Amino acid sequence: MPRGQKQCPSCDTFVATRVSLCECGHTFEKKKKAKKPTINKQKILERLVIAPKDSKRVFYKREMKHLNELVDRYSLEFMNVVNFYRQFDSLAYLVSSKLKETLDKKFRAFNYVVDETRYPEYNIRAKSGKDRVVEKKRKTLKDFLDEK
Repeated sequence: MPRGQKQCPSCDTFVATRVSLCECGHTFEKKKKAKKPTINKQKILERLVIAPKDSKRVFYKREMKHLNELVDRYSLEFMNVVNFYRQFDSLAYLVSSKLKETLDKKFRAFNYVVDETRYPEYNIRAKSGKDRVVEKKRKTLKDFLDEK
C-alpha cells in the first residue's frame, strides 16, 4: 500500500487518506476512538481538602503527593468516589495510620462483589393459585363511627 493512501474495499483503487468518498461511490467511515473517561485529580483534591487562601502552589504540591500515595495504595477510581462527608485540612490524615482502617473498610466495600452462587434464585414471575376477587365497599364516616 502506498504511503499516504488507503485502498477502497469495493473497487481496490488507492485514494488519499483524507478522502471520505471514493469515485466508485464507496463512503469511508471515520474511525471513532473509544474515549476513556479521565479522572481529574485536582477535582478530587477540591472535594476532599480545604484549600488555603495563600501559598497554594506549595499546598497543592504536598497534597498531590499524598493523593498519589493513596492512589498507589488503593485506586484512582476509589479516590474519585470516596466520601467522608467533610473536608480535611490535609490528606495527611488519610495517609496516616489513624484513618487507614476506615479507608481499608471503605475500599473493601467499594470492591465487594456478591457471590450469587451462595443464594438460591427464586422465580416469582410464575402465577400460582386462583385469583381472589375483593369487593370494594365504600366506607363513610358514619359507617366508621357506628362500628363496635
